Amino acid sequence: MTAANHVNRAIALFWGLLTAIVTTAFALMLTIMAIQVISRYALGIPVSWTDEAARYLFLSQIFLGSVLALRYQEHIRITVVTDLMGPRVRNIVASLADIICIVVLLMLAIGGWNMMERTSGILASTFRLSFSYIYLIQLISAWMMIGLLIGDLYRRIFIKLPAIQNDWSE
Repeated sequence: MTAANHVNRAIALFWGLLTAIVTTAFALMLTIMAIQVISRYALGIPVSWTDEAARYLFLSQIFLGSVLALRYQEHIRITVVTDLMGPRVRNIVASLADIICIVVLLMLAIGGWNMMERTSGILASTFRLSFSYIYLIQLISAWMMIGLLIGDLYRRIFIKLPAIQNDWSE
């Protein structure tokens, strides 16, 4: 097996693991929210940790799921105008959009880092987990999306691939 095959397998394993994490976070959040509703309204016994656990899982699935959506080019976009453009202009516009997204994600990453520092000593009230973990997930997700966008920009500029395609899929 060649080094390229090992790298491809590692990348496929990474994306499979990330998909499993997002799916698991969603399933756990759904289960915890069901426990919350049933215990509070049907049994009259509120379970205090369910609010915070559902919040952590929700934010995890949103940020990490955004990485997956970007990988598969599934983020919402309006293409009415770009569909009317020629391929060259469409690539220029897509490249500019990627650069703007990278700048916004850099701000998100910097904000996540700052909030990690500010909230490192603040613990969730029910299961004593630092709030900085929420911002760590934000930081990691932002850097992963920046990496994907830089890869898209590189392929669009130097390899001359079309503006919108699923070139990250297996």
